[in-house]
Amino acid sequence: MIKPLTEGELVQVIDTRGKRYQLVLKARSSFSFSRGTILHDDLIGVEEGSVIRSSSGERLVVLRPTLAEYIAKMRKGSQIIYPKDIAAILMLADIFPGATVLEAGIGSGALTMALLRAVGRAGRVISYERRTDFLEIARSNIELFFGRVKSAGSEGSGELIVKEQDVYGGIEEKELDRVLLDLPEPWRALKHVEASLRNGGILLCYNPTVLQIYKLSRHLELKYDRSFRVMGIYELSMRGWEIKGRSMRPEQRMIAHTGFIIVVRKGSFTA
Repeated sequence: MIKPLTEGELVQVIDTRGKRYQLVLKARSSFSFSRGTILHDDLIGVEEGSVIRSSSGERLVVLRPTLAEYIAKMRKGSQIIYPKDIAAILMLADIFPGATVLEAGIGSGALTMALLRAVGRAGRVISYERRTDFLEIARSNIELFFGRVKSAGSEGSGELIVKEQDVYGGIEEKELDRVLLDLPEPWRALKHVEASLRNGGILLCYNPTVLQIYKLSRHLELKYDRSFRVMGIYELSMRGWEIKGRSMRPEQRMIAHTGFIIVVRKGSFTA
């Protein structure tokens, strides 16, 4: 059953050029853009996917934003992990319902929201972040998404525990299922991960440069070879295609390199 849009919801309207606008619905309010004005009252009570028109006659479709669309528009305090990488991280780290996952740092909360959905109601996401400004932005983004988007899955999302803490200084939790590090020097946290990640657990690190990945892999090989085994190192690119009339070709712009993903498994390995 499709639920009609309600006051207080975050929605997205798309014009005929494909441009997207996000707004929180409020009775007796309006939104103005280059092609006219939209009355919020014209959106409240209609079904998702409905067509509306602006004051100048511009045709728009109203939808609830997906997580990827929300991430593209949300407030950012730091460079986010792109949706293409988030999708791969969820699979490569094998994030499952009921898992206890630690991430550091939280950044603007993009990966955090995907993790909360993936671990489900029985799971936990513990986020370490030492920067207060990043924490405030991330909390705001997460609360807006789960609180204002009806399709966000807030009823089935996991518990979020946020700590204003530096993971380089230690990890309080034990028997973690997964640890995800988006840090400039992940090797500095390895001794803490070794003590806190359960046997069979997965460590996944995300870094933008090959030098960081090389240094991390060398630390794992030389100092932690009995506890950790590198399972794979990956880089992902994504390129869209466009169809116009009888022409079909790749888009001229693409999301190429954004970061490297290294996947590590903990166990009792022999030297």
